[in-house]
Amino acid sequence: MKKSLTKFLILTIILTAALSVNYLFAAWVGPTQAPPGGNTSTPIHVGSTNQVKDGGLSLDALSVFGGGYFQGNVGIGVVSPMEALDIAGNIRVSNLTSCDFLATDSNGKIICANEIIQESTETICINTGGSWETVQSLCYFSGSSCSSGWTPYANYSSSQSRTSAGNRQECTTGGHYRMNLPLESCGYSGDALGNSGTLSAIQTETGCTKN
Repeated sequence: MKKSLTKFLILTIILTAALSVNYLFAAWVGPTQAPPGGNTSTPIHVGSTNQVKDGGLSLDALSVFGGGYFQGNVGIGVVSPMEALDIAGNIRVSNLTSCDFLATDSNGKIICANEIIQESTETICINTGGSWETVQSLCYFSGSSCSSGWTPYANYSSSQSRTSAGNRQECTTGGHYRMNLPLESCGYSGDALGNSGTLSAIQTETGCTKN
């Protein structure tokens, strides 16, 4: 009886040791790259250090308490905004049930339909045939008036100088380029017929703001 018990204990110890060694070898996996390669990716943390993630990031909720910057388009309710309406900086919203979001401000116009597209004033200016002046935030149209949907702003304009012709006493109006100045003029007198008058510069552009 003692011999049988002793054999049983020895066999149990041997099996336990064998299983333990096998478990240890199975749990350990050697490195796949030479140091310092193969390191674990840096986790997203709650610290104040800036982080950059090359891959995508999906969240169930997001709150932004500071400023935000989007290099591409932004889709709200749309995974991929339609190519035909894509303009850098657009905000695209789908599944709207009303036009309560319709508004016009100094930064652009929001058009209400099944979807909303918010374009910058610069984009609208260029698409209307104007020339955008970034420093002044004005759209310049050729001639002495603004295009439909735009309003002249103060005396911002461009003008071309003129010189009177056929007069005994000549005058030159002068000109300017995209400045808040009234149209230049000069007075002339003593032409061949003894007439006098005022000569005005030619207005070539008008600075306008969006209605």
